[in-house]
Formats: sequence, structure tokens, C-alpha cells
Amino acid sequence: MKKVNAVMFTLMMLTLPLAGCTGDDGPVDVLGCKNTQANNYNENVTKDDESCDYDLDDDGVLDADEILGCMDSTANNYNLDATDADDSCDYDLDDDGVLDADEILGCTDSAANNYNSEATDADNSCVFTEIIMSTGRYHTCAILDDGSVNCWGHNAYDQLGDGTTNSRYTPGPTSSLGTDRTAVAIAPGEYHTCAILDDGSVSCWGYNMYGQLGDGTTTNRNTPTLTSSLGTDRTAVAIAAGSYHTCVILDDGSVSCWGSNDNGQLGDGTTTDRHTPNQTSSLGTDRTAVAIAAGKYHTCAILDDGSVSCWGFNERGQLGDGTTTNRSTPTQTSSLGTDRTAVAISAVTWHTCALLDDESLSCWGYNMYGQLGDGTTTDRHTPTQTSSLGTDRTAVAIAVGCFHTCAILDDGSVSCWGSNSFVQLGDGTATGRHTPTQTSSLGHDRTAVDIIAGFRHTCAILDDGSVSCWGRNNLGQLGDGTTTDRNTPTAIEIE
Repeated sequence: MKKVNAVMFTLMMLTLPLAGCTGDDGPVDVLGCKNTQANNYNENVTKDDESCDYDLDDDGVLDADEILGCMDSTANNYNLDATDADDSCDYDLDDDGVLDADEILGCTDSAANNYNSEATDADNSCVFTEIIMSTGRYHTCAILDDGSVNCWGHNAYDQLGDGTTNSRYTPGPTSSLGTDRTAVAIAPGEYHTCAILDDGSVSCWGYNMYGQLGDGTTTNRNTPTLTSSLGTDRTAVAIAAGSYHTCVILDDGSVSCWGSNDNGQLGDGTTTDRHTPNQTSSLGTDRTAVAIAAGKYHTCAILDDGSVSCWGFNERGQLGDGTTTNRSTPTQTSSLGTDRTAVAISAVTWHTCALLDDESLSCWGYNMYGQLGDGTTTDRHTPTQTSSLGTDRTAVAIAVGCFHTCAILDDGSVSCWGSNSFVQLGDGTATGRHTPTQTSSLGHDRTAVDIIAGFRHTCAILDDGSVSCWGRNNLGQLGDGTTTDRNTPTAIEIE
């Protein structure tokens, strides 16, 4: 059985995509620590009980430098070679003006800022013994340990990339990504899927009515197809897919988007659809993006100072700027709290959530089903703290579904809240929850290390590399070989 990777290729706490009414996965074990084969494993953040302790200064707060590394010699992925004289982060270790794959992912270059020999084969290729997984509206995709992609679930619009329109109830391979090409990040949208390849290019497949595949056409593709150019010498380092649009962070920290733009979700100051990658407007003076999430019709990015900027549809306050006014250019959210910064972000149709540097959660937008987790059903137009996660419990990862939200807690358990009409909260009931509520057991002695949320389903990657899913399964999106909904975490096999 293949395992699923919790190593999420962190440039700076990258969060993988969340399509319209899909969830994102925020990373938990992205920084290694539990696994000596993780590409940025560091024994200094691993306790005697093998649990992760990122609070290196033991002050009770997860500081930005403890997560993002490079700026503080005590950070768990600090590397002198990646720190400029002014203490800013410089991942371009060879100073050639291009952020090479090994400078982002480590492992292939001993000078890379998160290199680890344990994750490097004799031929200098990366060894990831596990897999990366992400989910769209009704389909799910995983990158296997050989860099190939498996997808399952709904396939009426070619979103599984296997050359057919046949839905799959168990994981199956996409067609070739190209000669000697492998995937390093994956972003399923509503009816399309995109992946970053190991050379920094982007390949997409599925529904393309609005140009969301980025290949200059509006023709659906049933196999992986390269996008048009990302720009001269530019490569992608993070990717997010909304319902009908796609965005990437480029190696210079800028953002490029394409596809539907009727609500300004491409952030270029217009509402004109784009069929090829197109730069957003400025993120702010000297600001760059370090993480990105895409909702159905909006997009949000964490910037290099830990603030959040959003753009696109804002009818329910999902941009978090205190209004319900659509924005066609990147717009700062209201305050995340005194001295608080964001370290991971997840977006969906009408709400957005961020994991903050103190391991608390803040959400904003639509709240009819309690998906903001603040104990109410009142929409919030500014970032609002969730209710308690439990005594002495904090969050380490966040995933937003269409009308529900889930988080991994610091003890490895999972807590969910919001709509439960399709048992997507995994607590054994169909009762909606307005505050964080523990799921049923993940299995004997099992803990979660990453989490993703789809339209009405949820999946978790467990500490042994296995996968457990629950919720709606009418199109096989749980991957357990059936179309039976599951109200508790259910193991699936990825062969």
C-alpha cells in the first residue's frame, strides 16, 4: 500500500489548494520532525516521545520564525545560507535569479535550506516515502511516492485526467505528466485539476470553459496538458484551484491567475476571463505571497509579513475586509488580532479560515451552518476567533469544506464543525455543530498529520501514512470502492 505524504513542500508554510466548496489542507507535519525521511527533518524539534515541538523558545507561542525558519537561528528549518545579511529570507541560494526546485524542496542539494540526506537517493533524486493528497468538489487526487498522480471520484468533465470520463470509486492513475516529469503539488478545482511538476511548470486537465486550464483555449482536456508560459524564467512554487479559476505563487513571490474572473477572483483589476497565466495586481509595496488558497469565486494569500490579502467575490464577507464589496485587486483583511499573523489559510465558496501563529483559528464569511465555529450562525465580515478547541488544545492544520471546517489539533486528533447533513464531520452523527467537535476515532493509536476537505467530505492523512475519509460518497470521492456515505473515519487503500 502506498502511503500519503505529509511533507507539503514548504517554501514558507505553503497551503495547498482549496477549490470552490473544497477544503485545503493546511500542513501539519510539513516541517518534518516526526519522520527522519522528511526533507527538512530536524531532531531539535522532536521530543523524546517523538511528538513535534515547534515552540523552540518555550514561550507558549508559535512564533513566525519557528514556523517559517531562515530568519532565526533557533528556527527548526533555519539555514545560514538562506538568510541574507538583513535577516530576510533568500531561498535563491545560487543567486541566479531563479528559485530552483532544490532550493524550494531541499533534499537534492546539500546547500538547499531544508536539505536532508535521509531524503536523497544516491542519484540525488528526492525520496518521499509517502504521498500528497488534495481534494476538489467531488473528486480527490494524490501524488504517489514516485511522483505520479492518482485520482478518484467524479469524472464527467475529465477531471481525473485518465483519458476517460468514467468515474472511479478507487484511486487510479492519470495519464502521463510528460517524459520524465513528476508532480510535486496538486490542486483539484470544482471540475478540473492542476499540478506543479518537478521542473516548476504547471499541468492541468478537466473542464476548461473559462480557461481555467491555462493553455490558451477553452477546450476540455482529459489528460494532463501544460499551461501556457508562466513568464520568462518563472516557475510555480504553490498552487490553488477555485471552482473555475487557478492561481499560483511564482518563484519571485508574485501571484499569477487564470480562468473565470467575473467577480475579480484573478486579482488583476478587471473582470475579464484569462485563458493563460496573468499576473495579479500588486500585493503591496515590497510584499510577496508565501501561501495561497482559492475559494469558489475568491482568492486569498498570506503575505511575507504574515498578513492576509484577498480578492474576488465578497457577498458574505469572505474577503474579511469588513465589507461585502467585491474586490478585483488584492485587499488586506481586517486585523487578525493584536500581534497575530497567519501561517496557513484555507478558502471555500463563502468562508475563509486561517491558522494563526499562536495556533488559534480565525474564520470569516458565511456562517449559516456554524462553519466559522464561533458558536453562532452569524456571518462575520472580519476575522473572528473560533470557540475553544478543547482544554489546552491548539490547532496545527486547517481545512475548509463547502459548509464545514475541520482542524487537526496538537494531540493529533481531528475536530470539525458546521453542516453535517452528509456526515462530513465524522462524529458518527448527522447533527450540525456550531463549535469544534471531535471526530470519532481515527483508529487505535492513530493521529492525523494532514487534512483536506471537499464539498461534503473530509479526508485525513494519518501518522502511519495511511488515509482515512468520511462524509458524502455518492460519486466515489472517499475512494473506498463504494458509493456509501461514511459517518466516521474510514480507511482507504492507495495502491
